[in-house]
Amino acid sequence: MSGTESKPQVPPEVMRYIRGATVENLQFGFLIGEWDANGTRYDTEGKPQLKYTAKWRAEYLHDRRMVLDDFAIHAPSGQEVSSFVTLRTYCETTGRWEITGLAPLQPAMNAKWFGHWSDNEMLLSAEAAAPDGKIILNRIRFHDIQQDHFHWESRNSYDGGKNWIRIASLVAHRKS
Repeated sequence: MSGTESKPQVPPEVMRYIRGATVENLQFGFLIGEWDANGTRYDTEGKPQLKYTAKWRAEYLHDRRMVLDDFAIHAPSGQEVSSFVTLRTYCETTGRWEITGLAPLQPAMNAKWFGHWSDNEMLLSAEAAAPDGKIILNRIRFHDIQQDHFHWESRNSYDGGKNWIRIASLVAHRKS
């Protein structure tokens, strides 16, 4: 073996991982922890349909490159009646958040959200196929983000984005 051989080059995707979490990876840092939430679901005309309480828990995975969160709505009896588990990661290649999740207590709806941080808000959008095959567009907005609380809102469009209907909103308060 001659002394002129060079070390193998580290692929860019490996180098990104070695460098560690980026500033963008930390944009969902506000969500890390445990939260109590008070929410509202709305009917198709935007009128309050149901008030609920929920628990939301989020943690970092893989050296703060990914966020795992678990959201659960509770009936007045305390029984869990709805839930959603989400994985969130920032993709340097696409320059956006890429998010997926499962709803174990609800009808299946396959959706992937994409998001970005803008003006102190986290904005997400998705296109999903409902169980009946119809396409639903969704927008989620995290706003009024403070150390001890944040607001969350979800809107759907059933007509290709011409009209948007608020379907849910909540205020989350950090558990002490």
